[in-house]
Amino acid sequence: IKVPTLLTFGENETMPISTAKIMQKKIPNSRLVTTPDGGHHHMVDNPDVYYKHLADFIREVENGTFKGEN
Repeated sequence: IKVPTLLTFGENETMPISTAKIMQKKIPNSRLVTTPDGGHHHMVDNPDVYYKHLADFIREVENGTFKGEN
């Protein structure tokens, strides 16, 4: 993957957060964000928080200010 990448994760996801953190470390220029009170379908469980993360990511990519965590 050679483009800015946003990984989203629900706090109540069945997959452990450690797995998401491993994925984030392996993808250059990526960021991992979590959605409170969200499970596997966190975009439905807590849409306001999820879409804020998404809108911030798109805005940062469009204006060239996105910085991954790695």
